[in-house]
Amino acid sequence: MALLWFEGFENYDSFTSQTWRDSINSLEYIYSDGAGSTTRRTGEKSQTQAWNHPYSMDVATLSGGTPATIFFGFAHRHNANPAYHISRHWIRIFDTWASSNCHLSFYITDSKTISVRDGAGGLLGTSSGHTLQNNTWYYIEIKVTIHDSAGAITIIINGVERLALTDKDTKTGSNAYVGRVHILGVNGAAVYYDDIYLCDDTGGREDDFLGDVRVDPLRADGVGNTTQFAPSAGSNYQNVDEITVDNDVTYNDGDLGEKDTYAVQSLPSPSGTTIYGVKNQMCVRKTDVGDRSVKLITRAGGTDYQGGTKVLTDTYQQVAELYVDNPADSLAWEDADIDSMEVGIEVTV
Repeated sequence: MALLWFEGFENYDSFTSQTWRDSINSLEYIYSDGAGSTTRRTGEKSQTQAWNHPYSMDVATLSGGTPATIFFGFAHRHNANPAYHISRHWIRIFDTWASSNCHLSFYITDSKTISVRDGAGGLLGTSSGHTLQNNTWYYIEIKVTIHDSAGAITIIINGVERLALTDKDTKTGSNAYVGRVHILGVNGAAVYYDDIYLCDDTGGREDDFLGDVRVDPLRADGVGNTTQFAPSAGSNYQNVDEITVDNDVTYNDGDLGEKDTYAVQSLPSPSGTTIYGVKNQMCVRKTDVGDRSVKLITRAGGTDYQGGTKVLTDTYQQVAELYVDNPADSLAWEDADIDSMEVGIEVTV
């Protein structure tokens, strides 16, 4: 599989907002949690740092391609009995980002199982052998293949297969691929999501579900190799290491051609887990008229690796660069790679 995206929601400013925190540069990494830490999904706040549903959320395939098969994993918790209704979708699979052409819709039923319907609303199947209890975290993984006769759907909950459908018509319209996963809530209950991943089946080190994974942040915690931005106060990294938003009280200001890099925290225990990817991310905006673009810097093995061009606006936005492999050697990430790396940003236009 190819890892397309992952998110741990540690950079959101609240549980019920889709607003990114400003003045923050961090590294997120996705990894197996085989040790079964008792503190997982407790987050950095007194309550679970997860995404809560008063809004909807979209995850694009981000591959630039047209995958017919995707793997989608996420932690899920609801706090009250769901009230099933066919018009209140839980998860929907679309063919393109802007389209209203829905291939599949998933629901949590009154009996706390998962049902899936085709684009016309016809029932394809319902999971069995489990119930999704209130106030309990579950790690749910869904695999879908879009096809007009050989379509397939698999649902795994906490590592156990609960639905396996084959030879189904899972295609609506003419596009036999996935371009968007749309997440909603469940009727009658507050819902939390955490530790999301999205993969396709176009190749990579992994060829199956990732399993119950964890996505955690590593904050800036030291001056990096390059310090060219002007800090509002103190050292540069101290202005981008917030856990909670500070509304521009601290920031770093860079001009054209300048770059700033920051050391990041070391990996926490347990060590030696499988690291599926890292994501360098920054909240950034421009502060004057005219065009301005940046590139994120991931410094690995003593070399700065630039990401793609990110065009800025006057409003803070989250920009990110995902690396499945270490760009220094094109091999899987190891603990030592991340412990010695830096993240940063360069003003390029």
